[in-house]
Amino acid sequence: MEEKERKKKKDKAENKADNKKNKHKKDKQSEKEKKHADENKKTKTELDAGAANIEKNAEGDKSSKEDSGRKPDITKRIIIAAAAIALGLLFVFDPELFYSFIGSIESGAEEEMHQSGLYAAFIDVGQGDSILLVSPNGKTMLIDAGTPDSFNSIESFLNEKEIKKLDVVIATHTHSDHIGSMKRIIDDYSVGRFYMPEAVNTTTTFDKLLSSLERKKVKVKAIWGGKKSTINWDDDVEVRVLSPIKGNDYEQNLNDMSLVVKVTYGETSLLLTGDAEKTAEAIMLKNDAGLLKANVLKLGHHGSSTSSSKAFLDAVSPDIVVISVGADNNYGHPHKETMERLSKMDVKVYRTDKLGTVCMMLDGKEVKLLDISKK
Repeated sequence: MEEKERKKKKDKAENKADNKKNKHKKDKQSEKEKKHADENKKTKTELDAGAANIEKNAEGDKSSKEDSGRKPDITKRIIIAAAAIALGLLFVFDPELFYSFIGSIESGAEEEMHQSGLYAAFIDVGQGDSILLVSPNGKTMLIDAGTPDSFNSIESFLNEKEIKKLDVVIATHTHSDHIGSMKRIIDDYSVGRFYMPEAVNTTTTFDKLLSSLERKKVKVKAIWGGKKSTINWDDDVEVRVLSPIKGNDYEQNLNDMSLVVKVTYGETSLLLTGDAEKTAEAIMLKNDAGLLKANVLKLGHHGSSTSSSKAFLDAVSPDIVVISVGADNNYGHPHKETMERLSKMDVKVYRTDKLGTVCMMLDGKEVKLLDISKK
């Protein structure tokens, strides 16, 4: 019995020891698990922090890229602002060049001579006049031929436009800065009809021109101006001679005896005045001022103060004025008085001494400036 009791106590003690041992083992396990859990938690925290940093860096990169993307926009704005300032300064200091630049943009730069419309080119011949017209149907007209030194410039321009025949040639008057190269034009090109005023001067240049006209058997007509005076050129274009008008006293002034030609296509027109001065202008105003209205005026006598009276300019009321003049010429053309009168008008002024050859297209509704052959 005692033996049995001792065994029972022994088993109980062993069980208690085992339980204690198991509890210690369990506590140790729990501590280990807790340690792992803490480590996992720490790792998770570090991972979360890392992810946050990555996201932050990504946002920084994105922001940096966006800032980088904005830089071209800012640069573009600076360039536009600078261009606007430059144009503003150009307008203030050189309005003619400003308008030519704007006109060239509007025109699309390169002209097309054979597009539908009346083509006009004020050829740069220095201190003189030479104007090429091409009708909507391809008819050609040359008005004046510059100085004796102008032929190469005129020939080069005509060749560029592939022009071999001139249906009509007009000498506005017989001064050498208007007919200087006319003889060579007659000699080298096929010419249909030739018009000039009755008033002539006997110079070697003029005599040689007459000889070439006779040799080439060109039809020559001395013509007067007036309400019913016209030149047959193209069915779609009206060509009227407004001056000189027979029966008026021009005091034998060859400039005032210049042929003044108005060319009209649709609702658009050119008034080409040669070297007509204030006497001729006054007679045209008295005859019929309404006939003078035109979109484009080729200023008389290279911008001399002897031409372009206020009354005449008001009657023409042009949108565009072209001055055919040589750079640093001995006459001081265009004169200050003339430019001051023009400055008081709402008009665009184009000068061949500054811009070179000036080309435009009259489409029957409006006048479009084409390329400017800058020097």
